[in-house]
Amino acid sequence: MRAIDRKVLRDVAGLRGQLLAIALVVGAGVGLFLAMQTCLRSLQSAQQGYYHGERFGDVFAGLVRAPEHVADQLRAIPGVHTLQTRVIARATLDLPGVTQAVSGRLVSIPDEGRATVNALRLRSGRLPAPERSDEIVVNEGFAEAHAMPLGTEIGAVIDGKHQRLRVVGTALSPEFIYVLGPGSIFPDDRLYGILWMRRATLGPAFDMEGAFNDVSLRLTRGTGTEGVIRRVDDILDRYGGSGAYARKDQQSHFFLNSELEQLRSFGMMVPIMFLLAAAFLLNVVVGRIIAGQRGQIASLKALGYHDGEVGAHYAKLVGVVVAAGYAIGLAVATWIGSAMIEMYAKYYRLPDLQFDMGFAEAVQVATICFVAAGLGTWAAIRRTVSLPPAEAMRPEAPAVYRRTVLERLGLTRLVPASTAMVLREMERKPFRRLLTFAGMSMATALVVVSTFAIDAIDYAMLVSFGLERREDVQLTLMEPRASGTLTELEHLPGVQHAEPFRSVPVRMHNGHRVRNVAILGIPQDATLQQILDVKLRTIPLPEEGLVLTRKLAEILDAQVGDVLRFDVLEGHRASHSARVSRIAETFVGLGAYMELHALCRVLREPLAFSGAWLTVDDEQLPALHQKVKRTPAIAGISSRDDAMRTYRKLIDENLGMSISISVGFALIMALGILYNAARITLAEHARQLASLRVLGYRRSEVAKILLGELAFLTALAIPAGMVLGYLLAMLTVVGFDTEQLRIPLVVQPRTYALAGVTVLAATLVSGWAAWRKLDKMDIIEVLKIQE
Repeated sequence: MRAIDRKVLRDVAGLRGQLLAIALVVGAGVGLFLAMQTCLRSLQSAQQGYYHGERFGDVFAGLVRAPEHVADQLRAIPGVHTLQTRVIARATLDLPGVTQAVSGRLVSIPDEGRATVNALRLRSGRLPAPERSDEIVVNEGFAEAHAMPLGTEIGAVIDGKHQRLRVVGTALSPEFIYVLGPGSIFPDDRLYGILWMRRATLGPAFDMEGAFNDVSLRLTRGTGTEGVIRRVDDILDRYGGSGAYARKDQQSHFFLNSELEQLRSFGMMVPIMFLLAAAFLLNVVVGRIIAGQRGQIASLKALGYHDGEVGAHYAKLVGVVVAAGYAIGLAVATWIGSAMIEMYAKYYRLPDLQFDMGFAEAVQVATICFVAAGLGTWAAIRRTVSLPPAEAMRPEAPAVYRRTVLERLGLTRLVPASTAMVLREMERKPFRRLLTFAGMSMATALVVVSTFAIDAIDYAMLVSFGLERREDVQLTLMEPRASGTLTELEHLPGVQHAEPFRSVPVRMHNGHRVRNVAILGIPQDATLQQILDVKLRTIPLPEEGLVLTRKLAEILDAQVGDVLRFDVLEGHRASHSARVSRIAETFVGLGAYMELHALCRVLREPLAFSGAWLTVDDEQLPALHQKVKRTPAIAGISSRDDAMRTYRKLIDENLGMSISISVGFALIMALGILYNAARITLAEHARQLASLRVLGYRRSEVAKILLGELAFLTALAIPAGMVLGYLLAMLTVVGFDTEQLRIPLVVQPRTYALAGVTVLAATLVSGWAAWRKLDKMDIIEVLKIQE
């Protein structure tokens, strides 16, 4: 090994604390970047492979009933490659050992062969035998949630008749990667399942022999969906079509794609923050090392080493740090990435999903790391190694003395001498302090933007289940019933109060803008369902006219006073119009509201309702669920408490882990920056600090001068980081303002407190390490060093 290479190892050993801190920051950036990029690629690869292998549809449409020959008209639409007609229905399930009524979706599969669109991926067991009408296949998540072995028998109310069904297999489907029950915000496999049955069994049960009520289409490559959707709607309109929609609006695909977009954004933004911090640290530390080794550089040149070899020597030092950080990052990426994939697998049922770090990602990140390190240190290396040996032998010229702003204003008498020294030094090297301040602010912002999601979702849940919805249970009927049925619901076990609602699917028009939604009819005196405006104040239902949610109003470009036309997508399917009276706010889905009686008048139908909101005695809930299981007219039951439990489980299992990782990485970033800042300050001012000790200053007084800069920067960086975090949270909220889900911009004091405590803890640890170094400093040896 050459002597100059041995010098690299000696420098690494002598600066191991500072270089390790930088390596950890590099490792955090590399780990996050690789973990998120690999997870993104793994999710996309599993999604695309699954969609292709099981022939996921491009266009979907539901309807009331159409004879099978209508499929030939759909198949003749230009651009349609293939299609699959199906029968789909709802059912109430009675599972052994489960007191709650569980909802299910029945989906037909072909009597022979695989489906040409949305085929099943069998996970265990087999498909139902064509000659057996009691055999079903259930989705894997549902079977796992109930520990359901093959052969399990469950009860089901199908078209008003109670039947016994036997589970013979479990499967996955590309249209149910993310399974949400009707009206649910979060998936809950305990209370909602997908059941596949042979078409010959399911069709006759719902008077669908030779007919279908759902169709999925695959298009030829390059075919636009809008034209196909218009043709599908034209054909199915007379058969009760509820409006065709593209894959991008399919519920499961939408949520998975939203997760991919979020992962893509955070996978670039957060690692870049770490790599910028690492580049800054390398610039400062290497610059300081080189400045302190001017004499050694001159000696190396005198011994015959040319500029390139000397520059390569310091580049190797940087390379050792980056390589160590990269190795740490690989380990971090494997750990975090595997945990993330395991978390995604719980909620997104992708059969081929696995963490597989690709060579391309590893090379890409390595290139980014070394380029960032090179850019961060190039100027410092080039400036010093280009010095002639004679000039390098001389100490670096001292900084030009200038009076500081504090001195020019005559304010030095108002602050202690130690404080004046700290402020003077900060003003004379503002760029370095500014970068330190920026790094600490980014660490604070990282905690805020990572943690505010809990605040936002907590607030959205409070609004949804505390202000908007106040019922204990929501019952949904198989079909709209006359208002007298409400009396029967009021006599169900434990029911204390019941309020009806009417849900009408419509296609709403405002000029060329069209959107399929449901109008919810609510009684004027309703107390269990409240409509809120954009300031979350209760809106009294107008006697006439529509109330639109803000997002729907934006999509339709509708304002208060506009008259909208809507086509009813059930019953007689007539067209009506209504004036927009108010704009409301909600965080889930799109909605339109009318007073119940006014809605029935517009529809020209007698008073009827689709379900009811109930307040129920808690002790009678099990009895209510048992009754619902045996009531064919009730399609489903959902509980507010169940929704809240599902939400808490999501927070505990997933967001808690994400926040812990973010806080840990923010702590690493702050520690790396602050520890190096303290060590550099100590190295630069060791002689001055030793002189102060000789002059009679106590250790604590000298420590105040050394650590005062850290304290001052921390005091400035924490509030600045909170503001930056709020702005990043604002950008996140804008990105989540979608049709199906929106989150409010809410950052609770606890989030700011966590961010502040994280950076403050890093400051205390860094200050303690610097104080220990100061305490061990040999004053005599320091004073012997020649300037």
